[in-house]
Amino acid sequence: NTIGSAMVKWNMASFMGRINYNYLGRYLLTVSARYDGSSRLADGHKWVLFPSAALAWRINEESFMSSTSGWLDNLKLRLGFGKTGNSAVYPYQTKGTLSLIRYPFDNGGTPTIGYAPNAMANSLLTWETTDQWNLGIDFGVLRGRINGTIDLYMQNTHDLLLKRQLPVVSGFPDVLSNVGKTRNKGIEVSINSMNINSKDFQWTTDLMLSSNKEEIVELYNGKNDDIGSKWFIGQPVNVHYDYRKVGIWQNTESDLAEMAKFAANGTEFAPGDIKIQDVNGDYKITDADKQILGNPRPKLIASMVNTFNYKGFDLSVFLYASFGAMLYNDIYALEHCGRNGGVKVDYWTPNNPTNAYPRPSIDEERPIYITSTYYEKADFLRVKTMTLGYTLPKTLTNKFLVEKLRVYFTAQNPFIFTNYTGI
Repeated sequence: NTIGSAMVKWNMASFMGRINYNYLGRYLLTVSARYDGSSRLADGHKWVLFPSAALAWRINEESFMSSTSGWLDNLKLRLGFGKTGNSAVYPYQTKGTLSLIRYPFDNGGTPTIGYAPNAMANSLLTWETTDQWNLGIDFGVLRGRINGTIDLYMQNTHDLLLKRQLPVVSGFPDVLSNVGKTRNKGIEVSINSMNINSKDFQWTTDLMLSSNKEEIVELYNGKNDDIGSKWFIGQPVNVHYDYRKVGIWQNTESDLAEMAKFAANGTEFAPGDIKIQDVNGDYKITDADKQILGNPRPKLIASMVNTFNYKGFDLSVFLYASFGAMLYNDIYALEHCGRNGGVKVDYWTPNNPTNAYPRPSIDEERPIYITSTYYEKADFLRVKTMTLGYTLPKTLTNKFLVEKLRVYFTAQNPFIFTNYTGI
């Protein structure tokens, strides 16, 4: 009935060159270039040059910094720019593809088999490109007691590999094209410190902080939102776009009066239903009341490792934290039919006027606006690893021809502190 094959063949090739220049040990220059080709892309657009350059200045080596030599070990300023590319499209996608069609022609009772185009070819498809700027500083003070790095960066990605919508009369719903722009910008900080360094006791700390802001700059239709895909100019690629739950309707005089106003405009509510924010104040709940609630990307990621050593004992504690993310947690799937009605949550009842979850009802399988209860802030602090060890004295291990013997105990993810109820 059909003829098919899963065979796929594609190639990539790269040429790369780099030049490093060092002047007086203080001024450093690196210039490099990649020339990459991918068979996945369209003819005449397979090859693209990706240049990059980086400058570094060892400020502490300058003569005017001689007065700081007693406490400043290292101070280096860095500036870089470079381009990278992405050609992650399916092989042959630029050629246009066919799908098998069975035509109801009279062929002795057997449909006639033919092929018809199911994807439009794009003879201009080329690399998705990211331009990145980076400004950084490396420092070291107090004879190596404190060392660190601070980096600022901005990534501008253009010619995104996105499906551009087409008029239906073209016969195709969309075509893969180089359209749209996104931007990432952020800061990364890394600090290492020797807090205490005595004969019997040492304490070191490694701290890392990173914050990134992602936003859509332009789509296939210019600077216009694509609400159907939940893509909004100035917002991250993935956002939570839904109604905002502000509580549960209560059997109080004020809530009953508000519900009557909604009922007058065709939207019925009852005590125990989910209360949705009426953004435009028209006493109707429509698509105009949907809003961006948050996104899964954390605003700040932090990690810290503290290591302690005391007379053969060592203790290491690794902390990891994430702040600012919102996750969609539908683990409860609050459906009321059959066995699904056994979910243990803080339901509203006349005797339990909570604002957490709507009233249970045998008459509705899925409460209206239930997805508005699934969005949760996902901040957490996790003790990722704890290790306690003891290294036996050499005076003891040498008797058994053992150079070093260490016994240790490790706990993975022993503690987490969060209000998030999902995984």
